[in-house]
Parts: sequence; C-alpha cells; structure tokens
Amino acid sequence: KDLWFHAQGVTGSHVILRTGGRPDLVPKTVVAKAAALAALHSKARHSGLVPVVWTERRYVRKPRKAAPGTAVCLREQSLFVEPGVAAGVAAD
Repeated sequence: KDLWFHAQGVTGSHVILRTGGRPDLVPKTVVAKAAALAALHSKARHSGLVPVVWTERRYVRKPRKAAPGTAVCLREQSLFVEPGVAAGVAAD
C-alpha cells in the first residue's frame, strides 16, 4: 500500500512513499513533497510546474513486451508541483 509517484509524460525516476499500510493517513503536504521530488528527478526538472501522477504501488504494471522503464498505472491521480526538495525531506 505504498504510494508511487512519476512525472507525467517525461522520462525520469519514480518515487516510492512508504505508508506503513495506511495510505489514507498520509497528509497532503507529504504527498506534494514526494511529487516534487519525482519532478526534480525527471527531464522536466527545469519547468515551472510539472504534472506528476501518483497511485498505490500495487496499481503499477509493466506492459508485456514493453521497453524497459515503461509503466502503466491504474487508478492514478495527478497534481502539479514545482520540482525541488522541500524542507525536511530526506532522499534515500
């Protein structure tokens, strides 16, 4: 039940936010910080606002015979964030 974030429409890294099995208890500010981190590590890092999709990790799949790095996510939500590392965020 961890959350998965990726900048929409561009190549880049994804971010996994561990929820301890309770994604409904994650504050919206923490979701926005994780999305900003995903935007920072994408090709859209120099843009003002970046669309980031997010969903529970269990809804992310690699399509059969797809190129490496290709992912399809179901039940996704999106938000626009400024790329960057917010105060209080430790990237491991």
